[in-house]
Amino acid sequence: MAPEKSLGYKLLYETVGIQIKILSNHYEESPGFEGAVNTYQEIVFQIKEEEPDDWAIGVLFTLSLMSFSFAAPRGASEMHFVPDEEWNLEYFVKGLRFRWKKFCFTSDYVSGRLMKTDIAIEPGGKVTLTTSNRGKGAERWLTHLQGKKHITAVK
Repeated sequence: MAPEKSLGYKLLYETVGIQIKILSNHYEESPGFEGAVNTYQEIVFQIKEEEPDDWAIGVLFTLSLMSFSFAAPRGASEMHFVPDEEWNLEYFVKGLRFRWKKFCFTSDYVSGRLMKTDIAIEPGGKVTLTTSNRGKGAERWLTHLQGKKHITAVK
C-alpha cells in the first residue's frame, strides 16, 4: 500500500467514532441562477474527547474526505471531473491553512467536484463546518464522523 494511502487510512481509523456535541446548525436556502437553489450551512460542534486539540488533523482529514466523496460536478466543472479519483494527502495539504489562531481546511473545486467546504478548528476543539451549495449533506458527514450509521432498517 502506498504510504500516503496508509496514512489516510490511519487517520480515518483513529478519528471515526469520536465524541462530539453539536452546538448549532444553521441552514438557509436562497434563489439561484435560472431557478436553481443556493444553499448555505454552518454547523458548530465541540470535540468531546480528552485533549481535543490532538484530534484536529484527523477531524480535518476525515471531514474533507467526506466532502470530496459526496461531491459531484456542477456546471462547467464537469469537464474536469475524474470519476474514479480518490481523496489524497496532496489535495488535503493544499487546503490547509492556519488563520486567526485556527487550524483550517478550505476547498472550492477539486478534480471537477464542487466541494465548497470550509472547516475551522479553534484551540480547545470547537469546530465550525461551513458548506455552500451542498444541501444538508454535512449533517450526514457528522453522523459518519461519530461512527454512526445514517440508514436504519425498515420494519
